[in-house]
Amino acid sequence: MEDNKNLYKYMGPEIAEKFLLENGSCSLKLSYLKDYNDPFEFFLTIDYNQGPEILAYYDEMISMVTQQPVTCFSKSPIITPMWAHYASNSQGFVAEINEAAFDKWLKSENSDPSFGDINYRDTPREEMQDMLERAYIVSKPRHIGWLRQAIGSAAYFTKQICWNYEQERRLIVDKEIAEEINENLTLLYFPASLITSLVVGAKASQDLKDKVKKISETIGCSYYEKRIGKSSTSPFFLDKENKTHIFNNVEIIPINERCNSCSEPKKNIDSKLCSWCSINESHKKNAAYRNSFRMLNNAGILEQYLAAFNAIGKK
Repeated sequence: MEDNKNLYKYMGPEIAEKFLLENGSCSLKLSYLKDYNDPFEFFLTIDYNQGPEILAYYDEMISMVTQQPVTCFSKSPIITPMWAHYASNSQGFVAEINEAAFDKWLKSENSDPSFGDINYRDTPREEMQDMLERAYIVSKPRHIGWLRQAIGSAAYFTKQICWNYEQERRLIVDKEIAEEINENLTLLYFPASLITSLVVGAKASQDLKDKVKKISETIGCSYYEKRIGKSSTSPFFLDKENKTHIFNNVEIIPINERCNSCSEPKKNIDSKLCSWCSINESHKKNAAYRNSFRMLNNAGILEQYLAAFNAIGKK
């Protein structure tokens, strides 16, 4: 199961033009911890409400933590806020990358990658304070070394609980494998063959769909279009052949139980249509007949009734 672990990178529609290079490689933007959008990440290492001597020592230890380039992924392609924040309100796309293959390639490039899940918490780990005080009092190199490692791990792989919807997994790489384009942009180029699928958002333009589909054909990876159904808050995906797929919390897989009309996954295997697509004119007429507001409206007294009804509610 570990080999099937996939990483999902949410991107805006403007990235499609730059995503696949002529040499068959793709790129990921790398950032440093100081550039991340959570200003409190370093606050989750120790409690800052303590004496200036120990804080000065902690600041000295922070200065020794190696600043390495990082890129962030999610462990799921169906997180609504991620589509909203990082994929331009579902107008962008998601790249699915197999982590095991990515890790193997990085190591073949003599890089020492470090993958890790984010630990979501609002308070520092208690053991960090003990390590800090021990290193400060004893000042032996091994205690400083352990503290330095612990601070780096906590800073890079800890975020506040309010971010836990991201299901974030981070990758730390060596500076040597990164390419600094300018002072504001650092990229990691990697083989496009590591991409297993591309998913366009539910609000993606036809132009983006065409571009991403062409990229998928060039790479030789799967292509999906995200769809929002009527029966569930979980989106589903359609491939190039219009076959339905879902995310099973590990990978994107095909399913056969779907509506013959809207293609949304359905639970009732005895019917060819989902409940929504099964609605016919008879159902609509019956619903209208049973709506007494229509009778009041036809009699010209609906507004009067609503005013009296709302007045009772206010009392």
